[in-house]
Amino acid sequence: MGGLIDTLCFEAYSLYSQGMTYREIGRALGISSRQATYQAKKYAKLTSSPFPLPRRRRNGEYLHALYKNGMSVKDIGKLMSLHKDKVYFRIKRFCEDRGLPEPFKHDQGDFALRLRLTTEMTYDQIAKMAGYSDRISCYKGVQRAIKRQSK
Repeated sequence: MGGLIDTLCFEAYSLYSQGMTYREIGRALGISSRQATYQAKKYAKLTSSPFPLPRRRRNGEYLHALYKNGMSVKDIGKLMSLHKDKVYFRIKRFCEDRGLPEPFKHDQGDFALRLRLTTEMTYDQIAKMAGYSDRISCYKGVQRAIKRQSK
């Protein structure tokens, strides 16, 4: 085939660029992992595509972006084949290195407590504003915030 780009090369590189391992690519395409490596490299060379791509599993920026866009830590762990504790750790370390606020610190209860003390809103109204699912969880969040502040 020479310099022609075939479908197998394209599919192998496409799966590689999505973060799959060569073993996973081989299984998906019905070829060996060595053949998957060869096909991905061949496509990258013929099209001048970047190869190797930066490893996303180690990339805290990528994990942080997934989390900030609404993906749960559990789902990120499944996607990246990482334990949820590793996901927490890598996002936390990324935020510390960049001087960003840590996304796991929840000040939802403090916000609800401030609303409760400064306004005459009901727990139902505060729950909607603070992002709680119902008034009971809002009440519990306010009580936890009171306990934290009294320590």
